[in-house]
Amino acid sequence: MESTDVLVIGSGIAGLCAAIEAARTGATVAVASAGKTMSGSSFFPGTWGLGLIGPRDAADIDDMVETILHVGRGAANAVLVDSFVRGIPEAIAALEAMGVSLKRPANPDEPQYIPCFDHSLRMWRGLERASMERGFGRALCEGGVVRFDGCELLDIAMDGGCAHGALFFDRSAKRFRAVSCGAIVLAGGGVAGLYKRSLSASGNSATVQAIAVRCGARLVNLEFMQIMPGLVAPRRNIVFNEKAFRFARAWDASGEPIARDVLEARSEHGPFSCERAGAPLDFAMEACGDEGMEIACDVGDGSPEFVRTFSGWLERECGVSASAPARIAPYAHASNGGIAIDEHGSCGVPGLFAAGECTGGMHGADRIGGLASANALVFGRRAGVAAAKFARGFVSECAGGGANARSETPGFASVGTLASGCGLDVGCCRDSDAEGIATKSDSRNGRCAGGSRFRSRCGSVSFEIEERAYPASGAALRELRETMSTHCMISRDADGLKAAANAISALQERVGEAAYAPVASFGSESEPASELMSASGLAPSSSPCSDAASIAATMRIRLQLETASATVAAMLARKESCGSHYRSDVAR
Repeated sequence: MESTDVLVIGSGIAGLCAAIEAARTGATVAVASAGKTMSGSSFFPGTWGLGLIGPRDAADIDDMVETILHVGRGAANAVLVDSFVRGIPEAIAALEAMGVSLKRPANPDEPQYIPCFDHSLRMWRGLERASMERGFGRALCEGGVVRFDGCELLDIAMDGGCAHGALFFDRSAKRFRAVSCGAIVLAGGGVAGLYKRSLSASGNSATVQAIAVRCGARLVNLEFMQIMPGLVAPRRNIVFNEKAFRFARAWDASGEPIARDVLEARSEHGPFSCERAGAPLDFAMEACGDEGMEIACDVGDGSPEFVRTFSGWLERECGVSASAPARIAPYAHASNGGIAIDEHGSCGVPGLFAAGECTGGMHGADRIGGLASANALVFGRRAGVAAAKFARGFVSECAGGGANARSETPGFASVGTLASGCGLDVGCCRDSDAEGIATKSDSRNGRCAGGSRFRSRCGSVSFEIEERAYPASGAALRELRETMSTHCMISRDADGLKAAANAISALQERVGEAAYAPVASFGSESEPASELMSASGLAPSSSPCSDAASIAATMRIRLQLETASATVAAMLARKESCGSHYRSDVAR
């Protein structure tokens, strides 16, 4: 029988920090990851280096808070931001106490160390993968954390309104697996996996967002997807360091050279932003299509340390010379929105917490560089502590009013309800308009005609899955990614977004009615689960079904479609251009 106090979903920085801190609090902890442990976007091999920033000193805290809120264009939660910035020094100290080596710049006053979208030099630290793997690995072992590698989250069981267990697909065993728990921390990454070009870990399938909403959580700021330049030739799926644009020559789709002033302006920030003077380069890059924009860099010994570090990594790790001709294209990189949380990582649902890139509220329309890793550190640790306390009965210490109790910033889009992804409800959005979007009623509890059922149980948690699967879920995912990449990247307009919403709805129809139904609770003190299992003929959680992989694929694509549906609804609701969200059909 598999059970634990705290179950963490995801093994990037946020998930590992949550697991380690939960274990230190005295809870039993398990980490489940769709890939291997330490395989989240924090460890994505196509990223040249991870850095994090914090305030230089106590006097810098207020300026950093104000800058984050300004860059977020009013869409970030001020309470979260203030709490976050004040928590960074402690989180960095805890990381170093684990034995993780952090790089420091040789020349901390070099202008290139000013984070993208920022105006001031901050405290900057570089994360080294090998050192992180050693430090995190040691801490996980010391805490007795159990690892479920290759286990993909498919559903969460609710019991009395509380998250009480989870259903996984074990990819190596090709079986379903149920785990009961006292609390869950979601750290499953962002929604970049919905796009055909993604600078994100393959395990970030964009499913935890829909699962959270099914449990009663809310989603915020999904329209703000960071779009980053990346290589498509001679190698693919490798981030391009924007600072190198200053030393580059590039040509548009017609072969005309990009103006020098545009390249220099673009070198001042990382992801696309319609708020910056370098935006025309991103438009030109998008116009080049899948083949990408031709570019050549002149990186030499006289280049800044920040640029030389990138070029050295590119040649050493990827076998690509920074000075050789290459092609770049826009990639979906990181999500600025996701599951709404409070300062403790609570989702506003008892027993359910979240941290890292799957969350929203900390970031807004744009975000300054170095915040993703810092965010994962700070809120990962807090979510782990709060989840452990909740699981062990210290409910009053876990979180204040919860994320759902906090009002949204007036006038900014949020996604309040997903209705199992079958309808679009954009919640309290400004000028919310779902006109032209095909919707259908909630079918989660619908039953498929025919087909046998697979049942899995663990302790007081039971799941029931119908053996009916969409036979072409891979094709559906490819179509979804093509749709999102065509209509939901840099240039967006109402017609394209409505076309995307209708295409997603059509895909949902093709996938079919609900292929499974979770049973929230199974067993009681008067009628133990073991006796009920025997009386009902239920199989243990390790039992295989005839085609578990196909059923899991169906469940996955349904969740991805739900998340995509909510994302497009948020994009439609935001009619104006704002930061990473650009509406080509609306005058600025």
